[in-house]
Parts: sequence; structure tokens; C-alpha cells
Amino acid sequence: MKKVLLAVAVVVAGFGSVSQAFANDYHHHHRECHEVRIHHHMEKRCH
Repeated sequence: MKKVLLAVAVVVAGFGSVSQAFANDYHHHHRECHEVRIHHHMEKRCH
């Protein structure tokens, strides 16, 4: 019984770390754009 619980815990931990890595990767590559006022007009700046 304990082996089953341990296996489930390992799988859950594995999925957690993988999803966290995907979230970090997406956030790292996702460009954030917003409009800023420059010399009395709006420009879109992305970073």
C-alpha cells in the first residue's frame, strides 16, 4: 500500500515541476506590450 502512495506522490511531484517549468518558459518568452505616452502621443512598447 505504501508503495502505491509513494508512486502517486512521485507522479504528482513530477507533474508539478513540469507544469511549473512550462509556466516559467511561457512567461519568459511571452512579450508584454502596453501603450505609453511619448511626446503627447501614444506608442506601443513591448518588452
